[in-house]
Amino acid sequence: MKLTKIIILTIGITTLIGCKTNEPKTDLIGIWESYETHHTPVVLTFYKDSVITESFGGEMRTNSKWYVDGSKICLKQIILKDTILKDVLNYQYKLNNTKDTLWIKVENGNADDYSTMKKVGENPFTTKL
Repeated sequence: MKLTKIIILTIGITTLIGCKTNEPKTDLIGIWESYETHHTPVVLTFYKDSVITESFGGEMRTNSKWYVDGSKICLKQIILKDTILKDVLNYQYKLNNTKDTLWIKVENGNADDYSTMKKVGENPFTTKL
């Protein structure tokens, strides 16, 4: 009986830790649109296992795998059409308290390699088509 309780407790704790680890990633899933004027508009669409980055009015579109590591969003195998542009790209990120505004900055990038983004209901580039 004790062994059964220990196994159930271990599974419960593991599940809680696993769910907490995935929470930041879940908060990011959706469509994010940049709104600064210091660079061309960018849209990030986070899915469970991939992220699509669009810019230049939707004409440039990359796809990559992603994960969250602490305060970083890590992109792997950034693909444009059939070409891998970069193996790894890391962003520092922060969400506001209501989780509808995202601030990201290219890790070790220039001072202007950042973007502030709002969570939106639809991709503005596809609605213009």
